[in-house]
Amino acid sequence: MRAHMMSKEQQAVARARKAFETGRSKSLEHRIRQLKNLQRLFIEKQSVISDAIKKDLNKSVVGTQLYETLGLEGEIGLAIKKLKEWAAPRPVEKNLMTISDTVYIKPEPLGVVLIIGAWNYPWAVTIQPLIGAIAAGNAAVVKPSEVCVHTAKVMEDLLPLYIDKELYPVVTGGVSETQELLRQRFDHIFYTGNSVVGKLIMEAAAKHLTPVTLELGGKSPCYIDRNCDISIACRRVAWGKYTNCGQTCIAPDYILCDPSIQDRVIEEVKKEFYTDNPKTCPDYGRIINQRHFKRIINMLEDSTIAVGGDNDESDCYIAPTVLRDVKPEAKVMQEEIFGPLLPILSVSGLDEAIKFINKGEKPLALYVFSSDNKVITRMADDTSSGGLLANDCLVHFSVNSLPFGGVGNSGMGCYHGKYSFDQLSHLRGCLIKQLNMEGVNSMRYPPHTPKKLGWARFFILQNVDLGWVGRMVLLAVLAVVAAPSHPNQPTLFHWCLACYLLWHVSATNCQYASLFCIVCRNAFHIASVHQ
Repeated sequence: MRAHMMSKEQQAVARARKAFETGRSKSLEHRIRQLKNLQRLFIEKQSVISDAIKKDLNKSVVGTQLYETLGLEGEIGLAIKKLKEWAAPRPVEKNLMTISDTVYIKPEPLGVVLIIGAWNYPWAVTIQPLIGAIAAGNAAVVKPSEVCVHTAKVMEDLLPLYIDKELYPVVTGGVSETQELLRQRFDHIFYTGNSVVGKLIMEAAAKHLTPVTLELGGKSPCYIDRNCDISIACRRVAWGKYTNCGQTCIAPDYILCDPSIQDRVIEEVKKEFYTDNPKTCPDYGRIINQRHFKRIINMLEDSTIAVGGDNDESDCYIAPTVLRDVKPEAKVMQEEIFGPLLPILSVSGLDEAIKFINKGEKPLALYVFSSDNKVITRMADDTSSGGLLANDCLVHFSVNSLPFGGVGNSGMGCYHGKYSFDQLSHLRGCLIKQLNMEGVNSMRYPPHTPKKLGWARFFILQNVDLGWVGRMVLLAVLAVVAAPSHPNQPTLFHWCLACYLLWHVSATNCQYASLFCIVCRNAFHIASVHQ
């Protein structure tokens, strides 16, 4: 009876929680099996995926593979290959106090993760976090964006056919369904979208103290230095801007350049448009819906169009457009554009560009084009952004060894590759000690004295990598402290001789010789005092 009173969102979360509590998602074999099944989905159902995205965003078959599924296949392959290594206990550096202990980090699943996807790259930004959640051993509730109607339906239909439908349920719907999901308790929430909704996600998560990863966006600047190959720079900027009709969270939002090269930049960007008639080009996309179409068109009101501007509301088509001599107070500069408008603002040089960038919110990406490494270094040192690229756009998203994420208003947390695994794992600190060598612990027990504090300072603050021989020697020395009082107890001479023999046999450099002698001498002093 209780199940009938629960909403579908509550039921999905409850089933996922129950499935997680069985423990089956924790086994590496289960994780790898699920990842391989997901990999198979993208091979066997590529045409179904492409057809749906074509209806939603007018992406071509090749474009869908290039920008949506190719990266996912690589991400899955990497997770399968590296999972055993990522999930293994990670030894850490120890101090002298814990030299005989087993100290390590144990990655463990968080529990049930909520993944709220975005519509602009509906498979890439929804499934990539899911790959991390599966690899880390979690259950995950997947909420695709309702804006991509056809893709959301395909995701709802296909995912349960390939991966565990109890551990990884798909919940579709709009704002009310998402709000109902956010009322449930999760162990992590992963959201991709805008900062306005990101704040609402964070507010909802706070009620349960649920950690969040927020992949947001912002106005990603692009500085073009006079000292660069402007033709190549503009080709790469145009590609980064107009891919997916400008609906990319890391698209270059606007250009900063010296007024002397503005005309050249406009001409070079124009050359890279999608044929003379982008509307008929199969590789040029469409704005997702009429609401966003109107929002973007309204941004043109107080700016001068240099190139483009053609549009067709019935087809949600806006041509690749360049705006010249744009003022900072213009409408197009007040929010992330998320469309095919490219404003150009004039700056006198690098100093003014950096000053302008730093006046705004920290962006998700920052682009600089220059042949001068000093310019690139200045931009990297004197600004802050989620990611920085010199002389290219977007491609850092494809590098799974780089963390992808924002800072400040552009988001928090990061993912891709091992970063996804770590982001969706609890990195549990573990220390395993034996019930012996109690003499070493005397310095921490009352009564507390300055002398004990001195020894505690010595043992705790010394973080050294002694190597295996060093550890053997130090363990031998520490054993003196813990050894029971006995007439036949070895003398300091015997331990020094043992140390010398160990070093001599191993042919190891005795760089820690003086340290060992101090420890030996004082270990015997501690032993004599406390035993």
